[in-house]
Amino acid sequence: MTPKLGISFSFQAHRGLGEPYDKAYREALELAAEASRLGYHSVWASEHHGEPDGYCPSPVVACAALAVAAPNCRVGQAVALAPLHGHPMRMAEDLSVIDNLSGGRIEIGLGQGYRPAEFDQFAWNYATRTRAFEESLDILEKAWTGEPFDYAGRIYSVKSGLLRPPPVKPGRPPLWIGAAHPKARARAVRRRAGFLVAPLAEWGLVEHQFKSFDEEAARQEAGQLPRAVMREILVGDSPADAIKRHQPFIDEVYRVQYKPERIGLTYIDKETKERKPLTSDHPHFMSEDFMQDRWLLGTPDEIATKLARWQPRLGMNHLIFTPRPPGMSLRQAVDEIELIAKRVIPALT
Repeated sequence: MTPKLGISFSFQAHRGLGEPYDKAYREALELAAEASRLGYHSVWASEHHGEPDGYCPSPVVACAALAVAAPNCRVGQAVALAPLHGHPMRMAEDLSVIDNLSGGRIEIGLGQGYRPAEFDQFAWNYATRTRAFEESLDILEKAWTGEPFDYAGRIYSVKSGLLRPPPVKPGRPPLWIGAAHPKARARAVRRRAGFLVAPLAEWGLVEHQFKSFDEEAARQEAGQLPRAVMREILVGDSPADAIKRHQPFIDEVYRVQYKPERIGLTYIDKETKERKPLTSDHPHFMSEDFMQDRWLLGTPDEIATKLARWQPRLGMNHLIFTPRPPGMSLRQAVDEIELIAKRVIPALT
């Protein structure tokens, strides 16, 4: 099985390099158009709030623009933070409008959020986010039937709810849930959703999580559910050259936005085989070994070879990467997605 190739946008601007916020957004749309021309399967928008780099706070709005920019691609969120989108009925309406505008191309990716400060901005009780997420999923599923319904939850209620317009295709659009924790994977299976894995999980951890996901799906008699893996793909004349070409841009992502202390990142100590907390000043962090444990880097042939080695173990339905980290030129990003489309994926078929 060859994974479908998608690209993700966070719309971050590298303020240290003087990059304007609007440039990051405009060039993302231009890059999405190129991806559509090159035959990429999907484009995705992610979400965070109150970030100095302008990280996209509104992925549903961004997806409307992406749907127009990339007419040949499916369009999704990776992921939208459901509790921060107001009433779930409103979210159902917004997503359905995008589905209708795009001719039925919506992919819905949802999570519950993990940063307390983001909830503080909305005066939202962080401790209730899991309950809010579960009730959001309940309401979305009822809305997607296209039939009138009532709902009475602890947080949300609906009276005589009716989703109009309904999704283009009858029934629920494709649903994806971020599920790093076993309880979250059980939720994803219960909702018959796909499993979306974030970029910082090591390849071996992804394999373990997929095995756990499949076991849970078997336990719940859910059948084979889809899985998507988000990675970084760094193209160069060698792994070292790929790192050099991308270092100023990916450092802005992983030493600022996703620095280890902020997200609780861990690593496996190669001597003790123990999983330990990782810090920004640890020599392993952002080293070539760190990247090889998680990402794809080097020449197109090296990247294809690594993918061919892992795909039989992972069975990815989708491979999603970020083609333009903050500060990278549009020209470099376009050249790289063209190389990947023409030399990496064909080598796997």
